Amino acid sequence: MNTGKDMYLDVADRIGRNLCRDAVWDGARCNWLGWSMESVNQTWVPAYRSFAGDLYSGTSGIALFLAELHQFSSDRQQKRVMEAALNQALSLSAQMQGAARNGFYAGASGLAYVLVRIGQLQQNEALIQRGLSEMATLLPLAPDAHYVDVIGGSAGAIPAMLKLGLEHQRADFVEMAQRHGDELLKHAVKSDQGWSWDTMHVPGQKNLTGHSHGVAGIVTALLELYRACGEERYLEGAKQGLRYERHLFSAQHSNWPDLRMMDTSQPEAAPIYNLAWCHGAPGIGLSRLRNVALLDSDPELIQELNAALQTTAHALLTPWVHGMGNYSLCHGSCGNAELMIMAGHDLNRPDLLQVAHKVAQEGWQHYGQTEMAWPCGVAGAGETPNLMLGTAGIGHFYLRLHDPVAVPSVLIVTPPQKLPH
Repeated sequence: MNTGKDMYLDVADRIGRNLCRDAVWDGARCNWLGWSMESVNQTWVPAYRSFAGDLYSGTSGIALFLAELHQFSSDRQQKRVMEAALNQALSLSAQMQGAARNGFYAGASGLAYVLVRIGQLQQNEALIQRGLSEMATLLPLAPDAHYVDVIGGSAGAIPAMLKLGLEHQRADFVEMAQRHGDELLKHAVKSDQGWSWDTMHVPGQKNLTGHSHGVAGIVTALLELYRACGEERYLEGAKQGLRYERHLFSAQHSNWPDLRMMDTSQPEAAPIYNLAWCHGAPGIGLSRLRNVALLDSDPELIQELNAALQTTAHALLTPWVHGMGNYSLCHGSCGNAELMIMAGHDLNRPDLLQVAHKVAQEGWQHYGQTEMAWPCGVAGAGETPNLMLGTAGIGHFYLRLHDPVAVPSVLIVTPPQKLPH
């Protein structure tokens, strides 16, 4: 199969030009209108609105995509919109208060990461320093047991803090990451099956598996700390978390259950086995792929990784049917295919890369060349421009296939290996 790298860049560029077209301006800042999910009477419903500044569904995530695209396109309008989207995110940063600021996809550690990344791409030292200053605003904030997962809590912040700390000789950022790791260890729920964490705070709900909201992402954050700092307590916590997820693995489904309670009136209902970055084998596979790199040979990790790869590849190889799924990074085909990209390169598995190419070529055939609206990640709604649920993330996926070395994944952050001396 022809990988079509020029086609991939063309799809990303079309998405980038559409984002520039649709930006809503106010002086030196811009925003977008689009679909997101809002909590109404304890139920998530679609809402059409302007965006916050966060990485997940806000303007900093769109800015990151445009910056990654600009390194190939050199398009002046894409750069202008990227800068304005960053200005909007910075203007909203101070509105994030309390421990929620620590979050990566939903908080200031993600904005700090984006500023530094864009500063590197643009060779703009002032932006890099602005990003480091943004991360430094988190130094006085204590970790909070209500914010522990990858999306909005300590498990997402730790790899970003370590990355900026190790790459920019900021020992205070590394120490901050350790404080978050120690808070995770302090609040682990310990049982005969291993350790887990209450990430969702829903009465009666079992502690979740999975990368974005569950144990897998926390395990990976603890292993990053162990690799960076050499403290055995982080290794022990990670191993106990792996025990918890392993006892829930279903050999029948070759997957881990999504333990969220969709219907609180039926607490004993059979578990659901989802396939997404946020819940299920694709996200856990990304975690396990990183775990294999962080831990010396562990045959169980390799077995779990292989199970996640097989389950995810099988699902992605099913022919695409319009209306039966979406292309988002969070819980769509592009996010699932990220496991194929990373594992394909890390494990020298061209067969896995071919699965990702299949996803990309189907997307081009159905939506890229036809100019049909891309199916995005807000159920019951239309196309939306943000990173994790919408077209900016779809464009990022195509850039990953175009040049996976120049464009790092946004679904898992990988810090350098050693503490600076």
